[in-house]
Amino acid sequence: MCIRDSERPQHAVSLDAFEIDRYEVTNVQYRRFVQETGRDGPLYWSGDEYPAGQASYPVLGVSWEEANAYCTWAGKRLPTEADWAKACRGTDGRLYPWGEAWDPRRGNVDVSAQALSPAARVGSEEAWSAAWQLLRETSAEAGAPGLRPVGSYPEGSSPYGVMDLVGNASEWIFDWYNWGDYSDMPAHNPLGPGPPWNHCVRGTPWHDPVGTAASVQDMSRCSARNSSHGSLDPRAGFRCARSVAAEQ
Repeated sequence: MCIRDSERPQHAVSLDAFEIDRYEVTNVQYRRFVQETGRDGPLYWSGDEYPAGQASYPVLGVSWEEANAYCTWAGKRLPTEADWAKACRGTDGRLYPWGEAWDPRRGNVDVSAQALSPAARVGSEEAWSAAWQLLRETSAEAGAPGLRPVGSYPEGSSPYGVMDLVGNASEWIFDWYNWGDYSDMPAHNPLGPGPPWNHCVRGTPWHDPVGTAASVQDMSRCSARNSSHGSLDPRAGFRCARSVAAEQ
């Protein structure tokens, strides 16, 4: 386990009341958005149609801008890093959504050894083309990488019943990734300040052709931070949150 400098110092923050979706946004939900707004579907769809049999699978391959637009369209917003961490860690600051011990059977993560050569791993079409094809397939052999319907791993839920915080989609977050630590972050409703081309993502995905079993375990921790400035990624999905106004 590696606690990175960007996760330090551990500290308490206060958040205004919010709600977060139990599940990641699914294909059937996202299709309504695509059809009503005239946007394009993800790369692995056929126009505005997701692969057959995948209505309840999380939508992937969407950009931060598309995820943000969907949440706005739905009357919600993307969760902040602090929202997401609260939903994952509960009140006891647990390491993983389900507790302290790592168990890859509690989420749809791929911990198999990768066959790609080191030279082909990062930044090559070979590293990602197979992942896009796997997204078009409805089922996968036992132990092989493949997407699963949301909520397929109830034993991996958080203390609040939030599903798939580990596995299925890596999730876009409202904040920008600040590259530093938490030293200068406010203690109330903190938000990462930028740069604007590098948004935060949280949680591990269904498959990572450039990852290893050790990196999957490390990045599945509730406190693990990551980022992306790519516009299309077969790992990236999202869920929405909603601020709850205080009672007068």
